[in-house]
Amino acid sequence: MDAKNTAAGSYGKVLAGLLAIIVYIILTNLPTPANLPPQGQKALAFMVAVVIVWVFEVIPIGISAALFLMIMDILKVFPMKDAMANFATTTLFFILSAFIIAITFINTGLGNRVSLMVSAIFGQKTDRVLLSFMLPTAIISSVLADIPTAVIFSSIAYPLLQKNGCLPGKSNFGKALMLGIPIAAAIGGIATPAGSGLNIMSISLLKNTAGVEINFLQWALIGFPMAILLTLAAWYIVLKFYPPEFDHVRGLEDIAKARQDLGPLTVNEKKFIAIFSVTLVLWFTQPWNHIDPSVVAIITASSFFLPGVKLATWDDVKGKLSWDVLLLLGTANSLAMAIWQLKGAAWLANTVLGGLAGVGLLIVLFAVTAFGIFSHLIIPVGGAVVAVAIPVLAVLAKNTGINPALLVIPIAYTASCVFLLPLDPIPLTTYHYKYWKFWDMMKPGFFISLVWLVLMVIFMYIGQGVGIIR
Repeated sequence: MDAKNTAAGSYGKVLAGLLAIIVYIILTNLPTPANLPPQGQKALAFMVAVVIVWVFEVIPIGISAALFLMIMDILKVFPMKDAMANFATTTLFFILSAFIIAITFINTGLGNRVSLMVSAIFGQKTDRVLLSFMLPTAIISSVLADIPTAVIFSSIAYPLLQKNGCLPGKSNFGKALMLGIPIAAAIGGIATPAGSGLNIMSISLLKNTAGVEINFLQWALIGFPMAILLTLAAWYIVLKFYPPEFDHVRGLEDIAKARQDLGPLTVNEKKFIAIFSVTLVLWFTQPWNHIDPSVVAIITASSFFLPGVKLATWDDVKGKLSWDVLLLLGTANSLAMAIWQLKGAAWLANTVLGGLAGVGLLIVLFAVTAFGIFSHLIIPVGGAVVAVAIPVLAVLAKNTGINPALLVIPIAYTASCVFLLPLDPIPLTTYHYKYWKFWDMMKPGFFISLVWLVLMVIFMYIGQGVGIIR
């Protein structure tokens, strides 16, 4: 059966690869629409083909990202030197630094200590234990990478489920907990620019395409309260779909004992706390210190390797870095800028979203946010959604006289709304425990997405009204 499944999967990927090539050939040979330069047509066709390959993972995403970056010049889509310039942005180095910070957080033991400290803070009732896992996961993932945060908390949750006899695929509490952790990690990632590489990529694209800058504090003033409210809503929705089969959780005393066995903070844990505290201060005071968050992040990551600090070694870190994510986001940024510079975004904005011109701001916000959320049913790769949508929305905003940030930021936030089609790495961090299947996340995910849509519109409207977004 495994051999048959493997063969079928390979056959499907070959078909998807052929489809990408055929689609590119057809789109580039169609009559060029009015107001769309031929090179813009090529760039849009190339992006469609790229998204097909990424969605079906015809070849591993990391190597396909590198391939697409290089062949833009061969296909005469975009010159190599410009493609490379748009690839090597500060976004890439921020994401690299964020991975190093998260890896160091785990390696010092601080990640395990924090998860043990907070995993039972609301009591032993099953609903409160679920909240004890979800809320801290969201808060920590607001400043650390989502995936390591979800991995840390799920590693604490798994033995707890075993102690309570929660069988994979049968236990509602196991399902709720192993769904709640990655959902909370994804939601927490929107709280600050540091929470997700897509946030920094979006801020960079907004600056490059519309000349509008959003600083760390502006983002967090909207993102953090929204993330907390979304996490609480998600907790409630998950419980409604999967009510636990028992009232109280056994084995929390083992967590308490594990906390005691940890002893006092180690020297390395204290070093990490001291360095990262300075990092947070610099991030949140960016409006006054004017230091780019990427610069702060790379300085922080570099400091872990200094003699006398020695919280990390390159031999240890390099094998744990998500190189595929780095390559994906860099190439997605390069493709987005190509579409923008070749006027493809302007044509797309007028063709697809031109009907929004002249309508009220609330309707525009609702339409854009809904697009950002439900586009994941077609394009489950968040970086691809951001890369396609942001240049288009920047043009739409310019044409309608709306602040580009009001349209771009909802797309950036909703890039983390990955519950409708859980193919993103964040939800998949707990999938291997076998407590849930795709459909199990999609059901509550639909209602979480609806709450996300409403809250996003409200927060953006209020943010514009009080001057956070200006």
